[in-house]
Amino acid sequence: MATKLIEQIAKTAQNCVQQNPVIVLGSGASASYGLRGMGPLAKHLIDTVDASIGEEEDAWLLVRTALSQDEGLEEALLNNSVPASLLAKIINRTWEAIAADDLNLLYRASRRETEFALSRLLQGLFRSTQKVISIVTTNYDRVAEYSVDLAGYMHETGFSPGLIRSRQQSAFVPFLGNQEIRRVRIWKVHGSLDWFSDKEDVPICLPLTPTVPEGFSPLIVTPGTSKYERTHDEPFRSAIRGADAAIGGANAILCVGYGFRDRHIQPKIIERCRGGNVPIIVLARTLTPEAHEFLNKSGGRSWLAMQMHEGNTRVFSPEHPDGADLDGDTWSFDGFNRLVF
Repeated sequence: MATKLIEQIAKTAQNCVQQNPVIVLGSGASASYGLRGMGPLAKHLIDTVDASIGEEEDAWLLVRTALSQDEGLEEALLNNSVPASLLAKIINRTWEAIAADDLNLLYRASRRETEFALSRLLQGLFRSTQKVISIVTTNYDRVAEYSVDLAGYMHETGFSPGLIRSRQQSAFVPFLGNQEIRRVRIWKVHGSLDWFSDKEDVPICLPLTPTVPEGFSPLIVTPGTSKYERTHDEPFRSAIRGADAAIGGANAILCVGYGFRDRHIQPKIIERCRGGNVPIIVLARTLTPEAHEFLNKSGGRSWLAMQMHEGNTRVFSPEHPDGADLDGDTWSFDGFNRLVF
């Protein structure tokens, strides 16, 4: 049973990577590097958001009450509307928390104290004639960028190269001599820690610092109803359009730590898998109910999902919709890399 299951995993995995998959990263892909998730972020907001007396205080009391009753941060902010002034405070406190974690990771990565499984995956995928790999992520952090850098490739996030970076207005194809440079396009649909808007609301990308630069506002989309309003603006609109194009043309999809709960990219994944029956692999510490629903209803005929289960791996596939247990850490990103490469 175990041997046959491993053979099935290897076959599906090899089929996926040979098709140059679009990589979809959710918050679970960053958690192992010390980036705080929704629970710790909610606690940070409770401790640091200073709501003004009146409308802000009333709205924040409802959100805090929901959080204290074990309602998730996303649900609490979706179910309780907040005034724009309070939303700005939530955005700034969110940015401060994730930026602190991200800068700590940057320094560890620079000292080579942290290794990125994504780096090894990219190196494996580029053992081909492929010139461009696409990553779609809902994360603000720069785990994807660090992974690309340490793998030895160039990354693009929609801004021109440099330190004070403006929006890239046209396609950029870099060459070294007469060879096109291999690069990774990262579509950050909810923004990035190093994206800001200036006083004229013009997007700009700046080096990350511990505090928001004076005169600028973070360009990140926090949980809640406002995230669906804000993404009509740039640079989110272009990022979502790029993500749609990448997923819409994908020959395979690899999801890591993604919960299948985001309405910005979810419809395109469903459309692609239903219409094209493309191979899709999902790696997660724990698969969400939404992930199970997607795979069973829309995953097509060539899908594979792996999660941690009692110290081992539980594997799901069309042949094993209720899961089959497998010893070892195949479920992890590192395990997947070892299995495939």
